[in-house]
Amino acid sequence: MKKFILLFLLANLACSVNTSEKVEISKLRFNYPDDAYIFFRNMRQTSYDLEIMEEGGWRIYRHEDRQSASTDFYFNIALVVNWRANKVYPIIEMPNSIEIEKEGFEVYWEALESDDKGSIILEGEKRRNEMIFTAELYNKLIEEVQFYVMYKNRKLPLFQNSDQKEACRVTLYDFYRMTGLL
Repeated sequence: MKKFILLFLLANLACSVNTSEKVEISKLRFNYPDDAYIFFRNMRQTSYDLEIMEEGGWRIYRHEDRQSASTDFYFNIALVVNWRANKVYPIIEMPNSIEIEKEGFEVYWEALESDDKGSIILEGEKRRNEMIFTAELYNKLIEEVQFYVMYKNRKLPLFQNSDQKEACRVTLYDFYRMTGLL
């Protein structure tokens, strides 16, 4: 019985996605070891909707609690795994119908318990630019801040509710765990 309890606790800790550790931008990478991807597929994949693109060797994971495309504006991060090259990419998803370009996309944040505020800007459209942008976003997601965007002269929340915000944080956490940064 003691062994079962110990095994249960270890499995629970291994699957935990709670951390307040920030990501170091200088250590970002796309490569993952096979064991990290196997762990993701065996333990974490159940939280994601999976789209398989066999011809490119891609698997696209979208968190099941992501934002719905039925609103004016939505923001998602998908994990795109190229298993042939052992690489994973955090890809920003926004509808083509909105009039916001990915390059120069700006997210504003305001601290809940102080007067701190600022913004995060996507500088370029390359995968590395998206990875840096999402790392900066993740580092703010683990703080107590509110996010918003300016769209059609309106201030709109980046996430419609706390579940969608948490889905984004967990998706990025899984990316950093897969690439060995957390």
